[in-house]
Amino acid sequence: MPGRITVLGLGPGNPALRTIAAELSLQQATRIILRTTVHPGLEDLADDPRVTSCDDLYESLPTFSLVYDAIANRVVAAARETDVVFAVPGHPRFGESSVTAVFALAAQFAVSVNLIEGISAVDAIITLLGIDPIDSGVQLLDGTACVETLHTGDFRSGMHAVDPSRPCLINQVYSSSIASAVKLSLMRYFPDTHPVSIIQAASAPGLERIRESTLFELDHQSFDHLTSVWIPALTPLTDLRSIKTLQWLVALLRSPGGCAWDRKQTHTSLRDALIEESYEVLDAVDAGDGANLQEELGDLLLQVIMHAQIAEEMESFVFADILESVNAKLIRRHPHVFGDAVALTPEQVVETWNAVKAQERNGHFSTPGGESNGIGLPRSASALSRVARQMTNTADADSNPLGDDEALQLGNDLLNAVDAIVRRGGDPDRMLFAALQGRGKGVADSVIHGVKPT
Repeated sequence: MPGRITVLGLGPGNPALRTIAAELSLQQATRIILRTTVHPGLEDLADDPRVTSCDDLYESLPTFSLVYDAIANRVVAAARETDVVFAVPGHPRFGESSVTAVFALAAQFAVSVNLIEGISAVDAIITLLGIDPIDSGVQLLDGTACVETLHTGDFRSGMHAVDPSRPCLINQVYSSSIASAVKLSLMRYFPDTHPVSIIQAASAPGLERIRESTLFELDHQSFDHLTSVWIPALTPLTDLRSIKTLQWLVALLRSPGGCAWDRKQTHTSLRDALIEESYEVLDAVDAGDGANLQEELGDLLLQVIMHAQIAEEMESFVFADILESVNAKLIRRHPHVFGDAVALTPEQVVETWNAVKAQERNGHFSTPGGESNGIGLPRSASALSRVARQMTNTADADSNPLGDDEALQLGNDLLNAVDAIVRRGGDPDRMLFAALQGRGKGVADSVIHGVKPT
């Protein structure tokens, strides 16, 4: 009959902080396996004949994943012969992947596992810092996860959900390489000069140490297996790299006592600004000006946030509804990435995309507003764009493409027509749209039924 595994936490480094349950379990154990002896506060167990460790696995295996699997195999194999205490530093459920591996493997062999809690390193750190983690909204991060994220290169956006308006406690920062990954990850959210605290041996008597640095210089410090990093929160007016700050600023400007101009705006009054900002983005794209593109995209994003705030005040929708809609649409229209569809070439992707859009048009998904007259353009598109799209869809292709001189002449004819309209007080776009509507039903029917207009 297999034995039982007792997984217990030894606390963060001070034997006096072990729980009574942990001490009793250790005293009654016939065999004790330590995940590691490289931790303070284990002197009383070092020469105990019942004790073995897994330090040899760290020395012989190349990755932590393999180490944790090997530890689990060792613990479960021992438990199939006798009762085993598997003891780990801190709390067994705080950053202990080996414990997760033990539970999973033990379940496969029907070996029962009991868990005895311990004081975690997090407890010791917040005590040393003198903070209330719930009141301050502390975020707990794993430094090794930052390394894995960096391996994705330029495609890591959104992989770390860090909120700079809340402080961060980052554990397992045991080397300069991990500190460098933490720095590069957090510099997406915090200023380079943001202050950080490097905490070592938080509960080891006489070894506790806090060093101050800046985020940029973080990886220039010394680290060991007892090192954590504390990142203070940014205030709203200094958290300038967060979408939440932009939402907060717009809401503040729109609120009573905010900005009179911003409070006056409506969806309709901002219509021209939205178009102008979009064109300015296109100007930056056409100019290949990255710095200006960054600025103009920010101005365009401001328009989105403004419309979202106005809609929220009208109880129409909120910004999160916008995100939900576009995220769902991206997932839905990429079944070859997020589902079982196969699309290996750009042409196959377009076919898949169009097939999903057809389902949307047939009522499988809600897509209000949108396209008009079957030409694939929004109703508010310029008349010239609509004419060009309709003529492309319905006119026979000319086998003789435009030459340079002819193109210039036709361009001048178009320009002269616009000039004549403007000189007489007309609106070229509206007049072109009216002419398009004059053709109206005939053109629309030809697009829908595939009949060339006469």
